[in-house]
Amino acid sequence: MSGDGRILIVDDDPAFLETYEELLAAEGYAVETATTHADALRRLDEPGWAVVLVDQKLQGPGGPDTGLGLIDEARRRAPGAKVLLVTAYASREAVERAFREGAYDYLEKTAVFEALLRVKVRNAMETVRERWLATLETDETEQAIRATWTAAQTERDPNRRGILLERLMALLLKTVPGFERLDTRIRNEVEEIDIIVQNRSTDPFWQKESSYFLVECKNWSKHVGSKELRDLWAKMEGRFDRCRLALLVAPGGIADTVRPLQLRKAEKGLLVVLIGPGDLDDLVQRRDRSEALQELHRRAVMGATAREGDGLS
Repeated sequence: MSGDGRILIVDDDPAFLETYEELLAAEGYAVETATTHADALRRLDEPGWAVVLVDQKLQGPGGPDTGLGLIDEARRRAPGAKVLLVTAYASREAVERAFREGAYDYLEKTAVFEALLRVKVRNAMETVRERWLATLETDETEQAIRATWTAAQTERDPNRRGILLERLMALLLKTVPGFERLDTRIRNEVEEIDIIVQNRSTDPFWQKESSYFLVECKNWSKHVGSKELRDLWAKMEGRFDRCRLALLVAPGGIADTVRPLQLRKAEKGLLVVLIGPGDLDDLVQRRDRSEALQELHRRAVMGATAREGDGLS
């Protein structure tokens, strides 16, 4: 298993397979399918699965509960993956059996299927990712950082690039003592947050900062502009004064309007550290990422101070 795990969909309904592929690909996931029990067994023996979604009935609505029997097979053949039972017939007996055999969760084919699919797959993927991050040794982390950065630079799909960029930042922050505790891809009715980091650093420099900080990742499609900065401020302000620092990661570049606008929140103590494409490359290459982030932090502070002296408002 790696942080770049794939999703296997086991279903024989073409309409639902199309739905799966459309929705999950839009989230940036790599999705593959199997339409029969035998095909599923063959695919499960392949490495790299992070999430497996198994339809309860694989022979039409009137068929037997063939999919239920795949849950234990998936657990044994892909031990690092999270298995979700998908069913239009969520009887108590079927759900209880699914959990007994090792299912992580289940999903009903109801009117809210699409919304629940996104949420439950995201939860499963993040659980796998967190476990993967926790098991990496130092050398493995460095290898993963370089591999992820290379993959992000060459990836053409913008949704996929977004996931790779978030994963890269999570890996980079893992190497900074005190920043290992983080949550990623948080989505609710109000907002979307890429990464929230709990600041547990013992470094005097970081101890002066707030107990949490945000990381917002933007992809390569365009320069980050004033709107993205204002959106990030709104997320910072909604954290009970526990979040006064954020990193705005912009591999596509930063518009000229952004840096002068940073001063607008200086009186509230909200600091956004801008990380452009050159900064990202430097973070990947540097061994002491705490030092590199401190340099970016100082640049942001000194930039705001200089502009304040110029009389900008």
